[in-house]
Amino acid sequence: MSLSFPSNVLTVHNAEADIRRFRHGRMRWPKPKTVGTKFMSRVRIAMCLLAGLGSFAIVVALLLPTLVYDRLAVTPLDIAATTVATTADGAGGEVLDSKTIAGPGPLSIATDVPLVLQRYITVEDPSDADRVTFQVGATVRRADRDGDEGLLTASVDRVTSDRRTGLPVEPAGSLQTNVDSPAIPLPRTGLQHRFPFDTQPITYTVYDSTAWTSFEANFVEEITMEGLPIYHFRSIVTEADLSTTTQSPINSVTLPASKWGLGDGDEPITMKRWYSNVRDIYVEPRSGSLVWGRETPYQYFARDPKVPEVTIFKASLALDETGRSEQVASARDAANSLAWLTSRGPLLGYAVGGACLVGAVAAGVIGSRRARSPEPTPQQADESERASV
Repeated sequence: MSLSFPSNVLTVHNAEADIRRFRHGRMRWPKPKTVGTKFMSRVRIAMCLLAGLGSFAIVVALLLPTLVYDRLAVTPLDIAATTVATTADGAGGEVLDSKTIAGPGPLSIATDVPLVLQRYITVEDPSDADRVTFQVGATVRRADRDGDEGLLTASVDRVTSDRRTGLPVEPAGSLQTNVDSPAIPLPRTGLQHRFPFDTQPITYTVYDSTAWTSFEANFVEEITMEGLPIYHFRSIVTEADLSTTTQSPINSVTLPASKWGLGDGDEPITMKRWYSNVRDIYVEPRSGSLVWGRETPYQYFARDPKVPEVTIFKASLALDETGRSEQVASARDAANSLAWLTSRGPLLGYAVGGACLVGAVAAGVIGSRRARSPEPTPQQADESERASV
């Protein structure tokens, strides 16, 4: 039986010794170099996986506050909510008794009247990916009277707004103030039911539903409401002539002096309807959600706007505690969702992506060092085997 040896086993200077060791079992056939090959293959796979995952995470982190945010930061289309604003206990408003306009004697003003302003807001058509149409049914009632006797005003207001900026868009809004009359077109400017996403501490223009026009709302301060950062804005309306912006039969009224309470004469005196208000608006800045509000509307008749003569409506109204808690909770949910798009999500993506890329580099370094490690020479293997014997 003849034996053959691979060329890397036998050497010229010690061939006989190699043959003796091989025959006595102290020398083995060289193993194929599969261990190092498998290791390097696994290293390359790990590098590719880590690099791919890291790149994907970083791309997601880059897209979240830009492309994804632009698509998801829009006004929802499933809004249906009721808000109630009231006068404080013991601090009722002043209301002109409309019955005294046609009755005998001077006009009568009721004081310390408990008042309730209720708004029911829904989303109607046209609403789509870019715009949303709000419809608001609003009533102002005297809480001390029942049924129709307590109803002071009622209206249905519609406005179509941009789902991102909150600004009005086409079609023009409308307003209905009489159940027997159709709604009238009412184009408008300014924010109304919400502020833009990522609200800034600057001056905005807001729409006033009483004056049918817009006024500035100036940033006042940043506060915390139930642990949520809130921006406080204030809009001040002073001596607005409602006859120039609204349509109402009482914008300009002519009555005898005695009816106005100006003596006993029947001299006709004409007065205009004027309007002042201070509106405090509280906004969650990430989502632009309105979380609370209060206002002090004041309508009055006067010949000189600086000298009010007959009060039509005067009150201090604020959203009740139940409504405020509900609005804050809703705004908190919206803010948390947006935070994942603008800050938390990108930070997590950068962290995961960076860790994966570092891992890929580390795997490459380890694999490179392993690949550069020299294979043992036959003489080293022989000396190692002699030492083991």
